[in-house]
Amino acid sequence: MSQEKAVVRFKVYRYDPERDEKPRYEAYEVPFYRGMKVLDALIFIHDNYDPTLAFRYSCKIWRCGSCAVMVNGDARPACRAEVEPGKEYVIEPLSNLPVVRDLVVDFGKLYKRFTALGPYFVTTKPRGEEPARVPNHKYEDFIKVAGCIECWSCLSVCPAVKVAWSEMAGPGLMVAIAQSAYNPLNEHDVLPTAFAQGLYSCTTCRKCSQVCPEEIAIPEVVFEKMRAMAVSRGIGPLPGHLVPKDLIEKTGRSVTKKDVPFLESIGTEVFKASSNAADRVGYFTGCLADYRLQPVAEATLDILRKLGVEVVIPKDQVCCGSPMIRVGALNTLENLVKRNVAAFERLGVKTIVTPCAGCSLTLKSNYPEYVKKFLGKDMPFKVYHLSEYIVDVLKRKLPELKEVKMRVTWHDPCHLGRGQGIYKQPRELLTSIPGVELVEMKKPDQCCGAGGGVRSGKRELSDLIRADKVKMILETGAKAVVTECPFCVIQLRDALDEAGYKNIEVFYLEDLIKRAMK
Repeated sequence: MSQEKAVVRFKVYRYDPERDEKPRYEAYEVPFYRGMKVLDALIFIHDNYDPTLAFRYSCKIWRCGSCAVMVNGDARPACRAEVEPGKEYVIEPLSNLPVVRDLVVDFGKLYKRFTALGPYFVTTKPRGEEPARVPNHKYEDFIKVAGCIECWSCLSVCPAVKVAWSEMAGPGLMVAIAQSAYNPLNEHDVLPTAFAQGLYSCTTCRKCSQVCPEEIAIPEVVFEKMRAMAVSRGIGPLPGHLVPKDLIEKTGRSVTKKDVPFLESIGTEVFKASSNAADRVGYFTGCLADYRLQPVAEATLDILRKLGVEVVIPKDQVCCGSPMIRVGALNTLENLVKRNVAAFERLGVKTIVTPCAGCSLTLKSNYPEYVKKFLGKDMPFKVYHLSEYIVDVLKRKLPELKEVKMRVTWHDPCHLGRGQGIYKQPRELLTSIPGVELVEMKKPDQCCGAGGGVRSGKRELSDLIRADKVKMILETGAKAVVTECPFCVIQLRDALDEAGYKNIEVFYLEDLIKRAMK
């Protein structure tokens, strides 16, 4: 008995401006085979269904970058996007660029801006003179950005480019500038160009890195690195970044006090578990939970204790330094790192837990390098985001939860989702609350515009980026939006208030859990 051959369904964007009044989508069924890529499917559709379908491709091995398209909402080279049986695929042209026909976009405006950024490489050595011999380690930063194939996938998913391309040249073009900046043989100063082209317009949301076929860590090795270079030259940071910088240097916190700080309100640094201790952890509060969002800090402490965890909270802990790392003001880091390591070592902590997306990312990703640099040793702590710790490490269910009847939607903080790969754990905690109905928004992990120093340094750009998030929240019909980042909480609350939707609540996940625990 013969088996029916598997097919995959594709909805392909079709638009010919000379014939069509508006774009449409056409459906096709393509026979599936193992190893099939989206480009293979497009070629099959062209050869077997419609030879007028327009799309670009050349090398077919993701080296030329010409075949990039949107695959189910994400930009990818079609020759690399794998096809799975049983799934449906929506194929569209790259976003943020005008459509010529079907899946072909017009790169004219992009390349015009590209050429205007030059020169990229300048040397005053006479022609014919033997090139300078530069040690390999001098090329380390250059190598990290040299692999760009100019597919422009990053440009099509950048939230800043989407709303203000004049403000932000785009990740790909900034990679080109970085290639020049990091080349040790280049004598041309490109930092002023980088500053003018949007060096401080990146929210460091990491969406560009997620879609990059060469896996270039663009926010870290391009934006944060060049921002640090700019600060060392006196070109950066922006005036709005000086306020948190001054506060950190004076108070150890990046924000001013609102009400009594959490660390000042607690009478002890060690809190026993409500039952036999299952573990002992240090709680890193972060700036906002200590100075502005004290209920979040209180809820975090209560949740951990009810789960049988002994919680240690050093009162002398300070800002993790994330805001300064993102804007390139690295001269504050040595003091912060030394104080935080000493604070938690003083109390014999081996594991640190925090509900803050930015703090957990910084402690995990940045501190190992800085602890080695400033203290000459390995990072002495294992760090977990709270949701990750409860679900993956502690593996305990939240106790004694009462019903909280509420339709909610979830916003993935960039530093939690793309930054740490933490998506399912907070959702598992959220949906464990009786009565909570989770309705996912269209793009729950789309940046809200608060990160990377954009909210403090370029508020108008931040407001433009967040507008999309409000639309997505409203489309769900949810009565509340829940997230796990203090900056996202404040950003979304401001966005909904200013749009006239004060009736929609914004919860830190721990706040909602605490409500169910009462």
